Amino acid sequence: MKNNTYWFRFTIVSTSLLFSFSCSSDNKRADQPVDKIIDPVVFTAIGDVPYGEWQRDSIKKVIATHNTRAKSEFVIHVGDIKTGQTACTDAVYKDASEILKAFNTPTFIVLGDNEYNDCTKPDEGLALWNSYFLKFNTNWTFPHTINYQSNRPENFSWIQNKVLFLGINIVGSSVHDEQEWKTRLTDDANWVKQHIETEKENVNAVVVFGHANITEGDPTKFKPFTDVFRNTAATFGKPVLYLHGDGHIWYTNKPWPEKNIIRVQIDGGHRAVEITVNPNNKNPFSYNRTFLD
Repeated sequence: MKNNTYWFRFTIVSTSLLFSFSCSSDNKRADQPVDKIIDPVVFTAIGDVPYGEWQRDSIKKVIATHNTRAKSEFVIHVGDIKTGQTACTDAVYKDASEILKAFNTPTFIVLGDNEYNDCTKPDEGLALWNSYFLKFNTNWTFPHTINYQSNRPENFSWIQNKVLFLGINIVGSSVHDEQEWKTRLTDDANWVKQHIETEKENVNAVVVFGHANITEGDPTKFKPFTDVFRNTAATFGKPVLYLHGDGHIWYTNKPWPEKNIIRVQIDGGHRAVEITVNPNNKNPFSYNRTFLD
């Protein structure tokens, strides 16, 4: 049972019968004035889909249900629009793009390894991804201003209800080019660091969208990103969520000594998850994996 503590204060002043009432929960931010309560942000996360005909059909059903039932303000696809064995052809990227455009809700996407560095020719895979998914959210009207990294426009950011959202090109699997890998992860780190440092006093929480599981397997290859990310998060001191796909199994933990960083790996496939970020809370992140069931 959740152990919330509450305190109450009543004041009676002579015959004027002036009453004062206050209430506090352990999960509420101590620095959040009562008259400055901020609306939570609700969004949907999917990823590692569609893989083959079965997932292609199932994600269409998920999207149709989402369009009639979900209250999410946006959708994020955390990468891998096909299997690693599927050829990186124009038709595959186009098909996945058309499927995702069926969402009524504005949809963002970050790169996965299956459509990029696992391609026989990674540069061609990236070019195809750019053709069909770069700034994918512009297929819808979204009320918040989106920023893009000038030298890496697949990285994006925006602020919504005192939450900073960041999308980065961080993929798993093989390192197809050592220099490209290091440069890309350095760009990712700079993007995250720049925005968190700039907006530190303006936001209560940060959500980073990536594809790769950067904590299991071989975490050393992600150090150009993770070293900077961890140091930046530690200085920020407020809750940071790193949300990713890649592993196909639901998992959440705090993998580093910096305990303000929460890592969530989503199920992916036909399983969507509704995520709520309540910037008024010390623990702002909550998850609903059955909201479309």
